[in-house]
Amino acid sequence: MVSILNQNKINEATLLIEIERFIQSSLNSARQPRSFYQNFADLLLDFHQVYDPDFSYSCLIEPFCRLLYDYDLEYESPESLCKLLKQTPFRQWQSDFDLNWTDHLDEMRQHRFSEKQNAQKIDSRLNLLIDEYSALLVVRVDLSYVANISIEQVDDDLEILRRKINRSQYGDDVLLLIWALEQGESTGYHCHVALVFDERKRHGAWRIAKAVGDWWKEITDDQGKYFNCHDRRYLKKYEERDVVGIGVIYSNVPYQVNKMRSTLSYLARPDKAQYLRVKTSTKMRSFGMSQVKAKINRRNCYKR
Repeated sequence: MVSILNQNKINEATLLIEIERFIQSSLNSARQPRSFYQNFADLLLDFHQVYDPDFSYSCLIEPFCRLLYDYDLEYESPESLCKLLKQTPFRQWQSDFDLNWTDHLDEMRQHRFSEKQNAQKIDSRLNLLIDEYSALLVVRVDLSYVANISIEQVDDDLEILRRKINRSQYGDDVLLLIWALEQGESTGYHCHVALVFDERKRHGAWRIAKAVGDWWKEITDDQGKYFNCHDRRYLKKYEERDVVGIGVIYSNVPYQVNKMRSTLSYLARPDKAQYLRVKTSTKMRSFGMSQVKAKINRRNCYKR
């Protein structure tokens, strides 16, 4: 299946972060910032182009959602909208934005709590695998886009990819699949994917990561790109710092296990500011894990 991409010139992921920063800086300003109204008008007009009333937006984006219903932006220019916005004093805009600040703080606390829970779940499931298998093959690949894309398309593409992995030649051997969807200012929407295998059954982490990346490019009609975390030049930098936590991990080598835990827990690190500012619905997930495929008969567990 080939994705139909949103070729909008406006980068939705970057724009939402800019709006969030604009509101935060406005709230922190003791006086009206230079070009406040012009920046306000430009951001609001751009937001009008990407806004979807069926989507769920984060608390600091909500003021802009409300404004789309207060102003008819269909025929407004940046200059005319700037004049309309100036009819409301800067202090009043600060007060309006401040109505969402407490909700934003609560939203961030909930996000950190959820990410800590996710990190604990990763650790718990890794414990099961370490107990069951003497050696694991940890594969990681990072996915992103070369084109501007909507969150709806990202969600659809990732769902197709997860099904593709499950139905592939690797599907039955995946002991654990972890994925984390993020939103970065320079990287846009991107996803970290990790797969854990029994090292006895699967070899060649680079080859597996490349297969996942190629599927991603196929699904996105070559508008997606990927980074193979098993590239030798990339690994060399981390080997020199002794922080490699992917590839072959021996369960009886503590420092390798600790590096693996650190690498995979990064996918759920709560202090990263790359949370989603928009979701297709309140139920949309930005993080997921498969159930662990542990051995039933411990006596058959492969030992080196």
